[in-house]
Amino acid sequence: MRSARFWQCVALWLFSLLLAAPAAVVAQTKIVKQDYHIDGIDPGIRLFVRQKMAAGNTRFTEDNIVLFIHGATFPSTPDFDLQYKDYSWADWMIERGYVVYMFDKRNYGFSSREKAMDEPAAGNKPVSRSYLVIRDIGAAVDHIRTKHKVGKITLIGWSWGAMTAGYYTSLNSEKVKKLVMYAPAYAFPLHTNLGPGSGLQNKRKPYEFNYGLGAYRLGSKAANDGRWDGEIPVADKNSYREEGVRDAFANEALATDPTSNTRNPPSLRAPNGVLEDTFMQATGRRIWNASSIYVPTLVIAGEYDTWSYPEDREGLMRDLTNAPVKKHVLIKDATHFVLFEKQRFEFFNEILKFLKD
Repeated sequence: MRSARFWQCVALWLFSLLLAAPAAVVAQTKIVKQDYHIDGIDPGIRLFVRQKMAAGNTRFTEDNIVLFIHGATFPSTPDFDLQYKDYSWADWMIERGYVVYMFDKRNYGFSSREKAMDEPAAGNKPVSRSYLVIRDIGAAVDHIRTKHKVGKITLIGWSWGAMTAGYYTSLNSEKVKKLVMYAPAYAFPLHTNLGPGSGLQNKRKPYEFNYGLGAYRLGSKAANDGRWDGEIPVADKNSYREEGVRDAFANEALATDPTSNTRNPPSLRAPNGVLEDTFMQATGRRIWNASSIYVPTLVIAGEYDTWSYPEDREGLMRDLTNAPVKKHVLIKDATHFVLFEKQRFEFFNEILKFLKD
């Protein structure tokens, strides 16, 4: 029979483990969410904003507020707040003390859409050009700064969101605490998916964008699944990705466009301004320069990303001449969609470490 002293020691040991355990393990943080709209800078533009934070939080500083910026095809909420198991990056950040914002750029998700988005795509040129959406980023940043009486916030952009976050910061470094560029394309002039020889090129005028693509394109579950599967370099796709997450993401993404179910198969409308601007950058005509960024910057991507090539990130690191800190991280055995893959916690923790340093 064990002595009373033995059981007292066991109890003390278990109590010490509980004290050392992360808060997320001991008790899950109660999270509150607020969805609303703000005015954009341009007349008629209304931008959807989501704020999430721990219930009862009263601490708002330059060090604990982050704004997520979405990419080329899907809006913010399925990207950063996927409500499937533990896949919400926003909730993961809140568990670690952050106040999280995300928003939809014009013509995406729950933000206002221009008339061209309701007309046949071929009838108009690409909408939501980068020079306009950085005005949307500016509206969101200034709203958050004013709301919480802080001078700067941190920006985390994915894909085209990384490009537009960088573009915005190059013009407004005084409003940005830190910059995270996740899977950025930049200025690689031989980008096979976005530059010469790609479907974005006018084959009769090689330096011209293919304006036949129109104002927007349609994004279906099958198209996204095919792209994602194509980046995973092994036959067993579930070795990289949990079964079920593809469907969960597609369902949430399609629900952000009220017209999705009017098409067969269901598909959301995604503006083509990103494609025109990225084609220009991928054919030697960059629209912004990273040398104008004056804040600590992290460049991070999955090993098998085909939107952000190593040459893109090398160019960024070369051009970040005025960033007081610059860091490049490669996540092994991961793709453009690493935030939904089995390596996501390594990815999240690399970003958290950069924000905390």
